[in-house]
Amino acid sequence: MALRSLYTVVAKAIEDLKYLRPAVAAVLVFVGLKMLAEYYHYEISTEVSLSVVVTLLGAGVFFSLRKPKSSR
Repeated sequence: MALRSLYTVVAKAIEDLKYLRPAVAAVLVFVGLKMLAEYYHYEISTEVSLSVVVTLLGAGVFFSLRKPKSSR
């Protein structure tokens, strides 16, 4: 039940925030690259992963909110 609620929140946020969709796509690419790196025995720490995810999502929200209202 919680995942359905989270999906609803994210889907609504993606409608309202223009740059959130590319930010989520970049997070998915990063996760895929991290999985590939771990396959080849290269470890990426949890702190680095979390900071990359937070930075990407934060940038997506930030640039969406900074966009002028007339062009939304």
